[in-house]
Amino acid sequence: MEQPASLKNIGIISAGAMGVSLMMGSGIFSTPASILRLVGSPAMALVLWALGAVISFGGATAFIELGLMFRQNGGTMRFLAHAYPRPRVVLAYLFAWSMIVCIRPGAIAANGPVVGKYWLYAAGVSDAGWRARAIGFGCITLVTAVNVLSAKWSLRIINVLTGVKILVLLCIVVAGIIASTGAIGIPKTSNWSHGFQGTSGDAHSYSSALTKVFWAYDGFTNLVYSLGELRRPERNLPWAVGGSVAIVGILYVLANVAFFIVVPLDVAIGSEEILAAEFTNRVFGRLVGRVALPVFIGFSVFGAICAQTYGVARLLDSANAVGFVPMGRLFCGNHPRLKTPVASLGIMYVLTLVYLLAPPPGRVFDLLVDFVQWSTWLFYGLAAAGAIVLRYTMPVCPLRSFHSFHPLNMLFIAFCAYITIFPFVPPQKKDDGPYPFYLSPLLGLVTTLAGLIPWYFRMVWWPRKAGVDLVAWTRLGYIASAPDIGYGMDNQLQQEDERGRQQLDTSQSGSSEHDKENNGNGSSCQSRQSSYELPPLERYRSIELPAYL
Repeated sequence: MEQPASLKNIGIISAGAMGVSLMMGSGIFSTPASILRLVGSPAMALVLWALGAVISFGGATAFIELGLMFRQNGGTMRFLAHAYPRPRVVLAYLFAWSMIVCIRPGAIAANGPVVGKYWLYAAGVSDAGWRARAIGFGCITLVTAVNVLSAKWSLRIINVLTGVKILVLLCIVVAGIIASTGAIGIPKTSNWSHGFQGTSGDAHSYSSALTKVFWAYDGFTNLVYSLGELRRPERNLPWAVGGSVAIVGILYVLANVAFFIVVPLDVAIGSEEILAAEFTNRVFGRLVGRVALPVFIGFSVFGAICAQTYGVARLLDSANAVGFVPMGRLFCGNHPRLKTPVASLGIMYVLTLVYLLAPPPGRVFDLLVDFVQWSTWLFYGLAAAGAIVLRYTMPVCPLRSFHSFHPLNMLFIAFCAYITIFPFVPPQKKDDGPYPFYLSPLLGLVTTLAGLIPWYFRMVWWPRKAGVDLVAWTRLGYIASAPDIGYGMDNQLQQEDERGRQQLDTSQSGSSEHDKENNGNGSSCQSRQSSYELPPLERYRSIELPAYL
């Protein structure tokens, strides 16, 4: 395998599509009914959807700042490693472990049957069951095959399906507005006339509802796993990530308004994952509403699977490249002819099929959503906090061309903490579901902590035994953000490296009185830790893990 060079496949359109395509996956079509059931009223459900947009934007700004500082594939894994390097990058390792072992394969496995349910609904099949999983299996297999054969065609499919998603949601929004005026011959519901009547006061219900809301917004981080392939990140990253959250948030709120204008409350709650299909059937009639639009919605979820698969393969490749996986360098990187991470895609495919085929029939979708979301938002909150931490431990960085707004970051962190803690609080009303209320978060917690076992043997025991340093890459300051580390840096990054080196020389030549006044606040990317050194570029390039590691 070739080592992971920066191929620069992603422009501004594909960058925006990477986020929009994943956010507009199954969430907006499959979770509004569950959220309504949990909070009790459409008005409160709408508040949560709007709140989710504001909070997600706060998190997005933190990820933009971090992404510009560390412009390599791997995203959150690298952010956590630089923000919390001790002990032995354990948080970065646990994130990579959770993302690769449960979060992404579980999310893809949850989306697969949703495609099947919508397509079977269009075909008039009411009992989806294993047939929906079979369709999901076919979709996941096809997406993996396309990603193996061509990265460019994978991005083209994501771009086209993103357009389909936006068109579908716009149709729903416009149809809801027209229905509210009485221009469509369907009876209007009284859902919005009741305001907050019937709203739940159960903290556990709100944590579960927020988990599902954030499932629909989970996707604005997808681009950061492929940053090494992004062209002009200083321009494209802020527009792509921030713009995708803004567009999706507006469409989500308007789509929920449309859903509850048309679909009665009891029908909406009972529709589970096919609320959007119920809406289209009532507004457009059987041919368009029950057949055509559900097919397009299925393709919309299919696009989310494409975006998830593209991103997580790059994360696994990065984990191999930095030495997290034993002998990972033997199979990481791009195939010499296909120029795609074939081995990483194959591994993720196998793990996804385990989550798709192993759980028993029933309310598996809700279980998988809650399971993968617990670990997701735990690490997203820690990464956003890392943006604040790095303002102090790395006060000036040549590549930090964007500064996030800390109050918005802290709002995002607070809600990440909320949906991480409160799923363990018993609900006021006994849930009649097949699973106990604590099962999903407990599975997420156990899976995350299970990563401590391989972390110890790989990052503590093995370096001591072999006399190697597997965390040296975290002590290399802003040079570590170059997208082509070890494989040559382009002219722009060499210039940025030289400017940073000059800033370091200037700061080191300052007076000792000035240093005392600032308590060590240097004007470089140099860490405050006394053991930190900003090494020459040549020394950085010389750091190479043997293949057998």
